[in-house]
Amino acid sequence: MNVFRSESGVATLEMALILTLMVSIFAGVIDYSLATQETVSVQEAASAGAEFGVSPGNENNTAGMKAAAVAAAYGIKNFTATASVIYTCTPGGAAVTSTTTCTAATYTDAGTPIKYVVVNTSATLPSIFAYPGMPKNLTVYGYSQMRVPWSK
Repeated sequence: MNVFRSESGVATLEMALILTLMVSIFAGVIDYSLATQETVSVQEAASAGAEFGVSPGNENNTAGMKAAAVAAAYGIKNFTATASVIYTCTPGGAAVTSTTTCTAATYTDAGTPIKYVVVNTSATLPSIFAYPGMPKNLTVYGYSQMRVPWSK
């Protein structure tokens, strides 16, 4: 029997190589899916905080906005949230103070600046598997900015 012409064990070797590749791909898909799910949850938490802020009487309650975001992110580890209130004279314009008199009356109510609540969220997601050349942790972010309705 010639050792160099023997084909015994070739199928086992092929299976080992293919199985290693398939397990690596599957692990990557799982990690990517978990990161995507975490990103959506962090974004939803930011939206929940901003929704709390635009409800009547809560537009200056940044602690309440932050608490609403944290409550919406139940079960997410390493989660952080910040909330703030900003004013602009035009949608998407530069920030101004709350006492600024705006001249672009088209966008404002009698020269009053437009009020927005802003909630930023983030969470650090550890990777399940270690990949060469890839960071061990992934930080995902959420952002929500909502305009506070005018109240008279």
